[in-house]
This record gives sequence, structure tokens and C-alpha cells, in this order.
Amino acid sequence: MKKMDPSLKALQILETLSDSGKEGMGITDLATKSGLTKSTAHRIVNALVEAGYLVRKDATKTYTLGFRILHVTASLMDSLEIKEVARPYLNRLWEESKETVHLVQLDGLQAVYIDKIDTPHTIGLLSKVGKRLMLHSTATGKIFLAYMSPEERQKIYTEVGLPQRTPHTLCSIPALEEELETIKNKGYAIDRMENKEGIYCIAGPIFSENGQVINSFSISGPSFRFTEKDVENLAVQVKETSYGLSRDLVQF
Repeated sequence: MKKMDPSLKALQILETLSDSGKEGMGITDLATKSGLTKSTAHRIVNALVEAGYLVRKDATKTYTLGFRILHVTASLMDSLEIKEVARPYLNRLWEESKETVHLVQLDGLQAVYIDKIDTPHTIGLLSKVGKRLMLHSTATGKIFLAYMSPEERQKIYTEVGLPQRTPHTLCSIPALEEELETIKNKGYAIDRMENKEGIYCIAGPIFSENGQVINSFSISGPSFRFTEKDVENLAVQVKETSYGLSRDLVQF
């Protein structure tokens, strides 16, 4: 097992806690999931609490990310020029669909939300900027997979696998590969309750000047608001947005 660079141990703690939600984690779970000894995790956590990067909940003896993290993440998010170019298009999609709209970035073996516009409906999605996503079970993720090289996809299959998120998740490589080919032919991807039961999503690619997919975006909502006719209409809007946004990004 490769030894972790000491300078990265605090970052490992922060990354582990970023997936823990509002409940946070106790020292024992945090140490186990971050691959550190309990004493090392405890020492690093205490330092991060002191600096304001973590918060300790005394009632439950768990830790969550602190507000000082926002100073770092806000600076990063603001530096992403894609957000500036994409926002008018995301707003237009939101106006037309009145559903939740996301902008997504590929980050290693997963994807991450970098912008979001919430639906005005009472029933929406419990997603948030910074949340990480599986690629094989989400529409935005399948966009990235569809335009990857076979070698890049194989790395995902080997290192991440195709875990079943719902009964509808595509968990076999042949079935997923067939779906990815359809996505490239149609120019958009659909998540048919594959990542979360009861949630539909339609996503499109954003291309760079050299034709590589650099981001994806999506419209998401509860399945009862995504009839077959709705999906057809939204797919047209997604394809138009993909074309216009890719064109404008090249000219930016």
C-alpha cells in the first residue's frame, strides 16, 4: 500500500468529510474512511477545528466542514469562466422548464456540481454545489463517459466499477456501452431513475474548441413531471443549449 504524503493528510480529512452530509463523522469513522490512524486523524482534526476549517458538534461528538472552507471554494468557483458563459443559458433552461438546472465538471473519476438553479416547485432535488456524482448512473456523468476514449472509460470501470444505485442503474459494461453510443448519436443523455429513485434527468455536453467535452449540464426533476412528451421537448432544448453554449465558449 502506497504511503500517503504527510502534506496531503489534512486534505484527505476534508475530502472525506465533504461526503458525510450534515451529520458529519466521528473520529473513528473519519480515520477509517480517510485511511489514517485514529491518533493521526485526531491530531489533524483538532488543528482544522482550531483554524476554522472544521466544526465539532459536542452533542454527537462528530465533525463537519466549517465555514472557512467557503473562502477557498468560493474563490475557485468564481475563477471558473465556464460559469460566466453558461449562466445565461442555464437561466433560459430554467425559465423554459421550471426544473432544477445543474452545471457539472469532471473531477478525476467522478463529476461535481459547480452551479445550480433550484426549481420553484415545492418538490425538487436535494443537490448542492460541490456534491460529487457517479458517472455511470447520472445523465451528466454519462455525457462524460460517452465522449471519453475507451482507455479512459476502462479506468473508470476498473477503479470505480458500476455500483447499483437503484433497480434501474446500468450495471453491466455492454449495456452501458450501448447506452453511451446512443448518447453520442442523439447528442444528449437521460437518467431514468438510475441514480435516485423517482428522479429523471436530461443532460447535454459542452464542447471545447478542439471538440472535447469539458463540462455537462442538466435539467432534473421528479419522474411524474417528466412525461414522454416532456422528455422530448426538453431534449430539444438541451441540444440547442449544447450547441449555443459550446459556440459561445469558444468565442469567449
